[in-house]
Amino acid sequence: MLPIEEALKLVLDNSGEPEMEEVPIGKADGHILAEDVHSDIDMPPFNRSAMDGFAISGDDHRHELQGEITAGDSREIRVKPGVAYPIMTGAPVPEGADRIVIVEESVIEDSILHLEKVPSEGAHICWRGEDINKGQMVLEHGTRLSHQHMGIAAMAGRSVLPVFRKPHIAVVTTGTEVIPPTWIPSPGKVRNANLPLINSQLSMSGFPVEVSIHSADDPDSLRATFTQLLSCSDVLVTAGGVSKGTRDFVPSVLESLGVNIHFRMVAQKPGKPLTFGSGPTGKPVFGLPGNPVSVMVSIEEYVLPLLRKKSGFKGYHKRIYHGEITSDYRKKPGRLHFLRVLAYREGNSWKLHHPDSSGSGDLMSTVNINALAMVGIDQLSIRDGEALPFHFLSSTAGELSFS
Repeated sequence: MLPIEEALKLVLDNSGEPEMEEVPIGKADGHILAEDVHSDIDMPPFNRSAMDGFAISGDDHRHELQGEITAGDSREIRVKPGVAYPIMTGAPVPEGADRIVIVEESVIEDSILHLEKVPSEGAHICWRGEDINKGQMVLEHGTRLSHQHMGIAAMAGRSVLPVFRKPHIAVVTTGTEVIPPTWIPSPGKVRNANLPLINSQLSMSGFPVEVSIHSADDPDSLRATFTQLLSCSDVLVTAGGVSKGTRDFVPSVLESLGVNIHFRMVAQKPGKPLTFGSGPTGKPVFGLPGNPVSVMVSIEEYVLPLLRKKSGFKGYHKRIYHGEITSDYRKKPGRLHFLRVLAYREGNSWKLHHPDSSGSGDLMSTVNINALAMVGIDQLSIRDGEALPFHFLSSTAGELSFS
């Protein structure tokens, strides 16, 4: 069995390089920016008023009112001492004006503005280039784009952005005994929990699945399905059929299609019979175990780091924290255990609550968890209060899950 560190290294070493594409800013959120973005203008592009008030010149206390200046006004106006122009927020400050008097600090009588206190020079004016200078970098490559970045890109004159393309993902669940969720199981049949589980877990982590189907445990059916999906996807994720049983055909079918299997077993629980390989053109292929908790853990530990690296993310290794477990735990040597835990703060430390579970098929035990704690290969027992390394699930902690 391969240690988890070596398995993850093989996965990341065979992820493939990120590919760049250009997308409209309305569809760029969640992508990683592939190039720096510079502004083509100063921001603000002109001196503008930060408040509703009056544009004046100098420190006189009495000013004669003139016509109003509104946002978008393009008239050439020059303000002389002793004259005030009503001005709206965002409107261009006219030439000669050196300060804005806000409405709340002014008194008007017979078209005369009276000031008890004159604001200081430059008050309430946003000067040209105050926020951004022309040519200044406003977005750095490697940034994960979010809503505020879309606004900044538009301010910098961009309607299209260069980003790293998110991989096209295909998911296949297997099992002749597996039936759709709406069917009533007859003896020996189980409902397909893995397909919606995988689709949701990947989507919530920023990687929507493009194709997801189910296949029976039949070499011909599997071969036809894998052949089609390997041709139209960047990453293939399968679930089930990877153990050593007589009906576990997935690894052999993949190999018959030219997939180079890098490993088939990892020293971990759950998820020991995890398979990973590279297709004929280098496409990553995962063969996940069939039990739902094994699927969830394998996606968190291997599939998501690969997808993030392949999508240009700077952070694709799990960020490790430490917390105190709140119950005893015993295990056999030889495999690292991923414990389903609820991590919560108590004072200045993290506490880790490990709910009771009945194995890797007990998906109900994951309902109220937000993290996975690691018990080392050679650790046999953990006492209440002992510290364990843990990391958050990507779906619950987002970017805090990676470093």
